[in-house]
Amino acid sequence: MSNWPVGDKLNIGSGQRRFEGNGWINIDAVSRPGQIPDLIIDVGKEALPYDDNSMEYVVLCHMYEHLGLGEGHGLIREAHRVLKSGGSLIIGVPDMKALAIRWLDGRLEDYLYFVNVYGAYQGEPGDRHAWGFHEPSLIADIRSAVPWSSAKALDGVSIPGADFPVDWWTLQVQFIK
Repeated sequence: MSNWPVGDKLNIGSGQRRFEGNGWINIDAVSRPGQIPDLIIDVGKEALPYDDNSMEYVVLCHMYEHLGLGEGHGLIREAHRVLKSGGSLIIGVPDMKALAIRWLDGRLEDYLYFVNVYGAYQGEPGDRHAWGFHEPSLIADIRSAVPWSSAKALDGVSIPGADFPVDWWTLQVQFIK
């Protein structure tokens, strides 16, 4: 028996957004006061300590944009490995196209626009955003890492124990293994 947290749902890059109960395991590369993950792993650079085909969900909630273009492909392959057939990878990122349109039209203040462009820096280099996406570019990037049976944008997500953002500027896409 291992000492790894037990569950069938992974919240990778949990940071400020822990998911509680219902089989969630919170994973991050760093731990800081008020943001303590269940497991510290730099996924993509390190393998997840879980069996192939063992997870129902893998969620990357406002973390994929912290990786440069293509840098997250190891993470995506690792998520695909641990997901069961029919399992879901759900990725939430700032929708840079929607943000840019509103900012250029003068309907969005600078602060909200630029915190989504650059990230909310908290003292770690990984806090900064390294790439931006809109729906077609996110789907193309994830599919270039590994094949998925389907991909679709979601209008809200509800999974017991999960705390998904409901902001208009968050693009959420579900990839099914």
